[in-house]
Amino acid sequence: MDPDPSGASRPAGGREYFAGRAERRVLVSNPDDDGLSLTAIKFAPGTLLPTHRHDVDYIELVLEGEVHHGNRILRAGEGVFRNAGTPYSFWAGPEGATVADFRAHTFYRTEYIDPPDKWPPHRLPLTPD
Repeated sequence: MDPDPSGASRPAGGREYFAGRAERRVLVSNPDDDGLSLTAIKFAPGTLLPTHRHDVDYIELVLEGEVHHGNRILRAGEGVFRNAGTPYSFWAGPEGATVADFRAHTFYRTEYIDPPDKWPPHRLPLTPD
């Protein structure tokens, strides 16, 4: 199930950027009434999720591994709430990460701040440029 059937959330080059690095699994969706959704995404070690924002609120919960939001590290069992429109990015930690996204909507849009040709490469170790 694609959260944005319009295709507007999938920039050209995005699929190649994440190839073999991110696996998305929809656990709950309600396409008939755009109700609650729960998605788990598994990221390979050092994967960058480039700066982007969504048009709906959501809760991100780290199930395994860790994610690096700048100087803040979220480990398994920790999470964050994000208001719609809040830009963010993160790196998957050295063991990778599995993240659950809880939303009040099955359908939502994602807007990347930069085009894929400006996205930094995935990398380990996680050190500043």
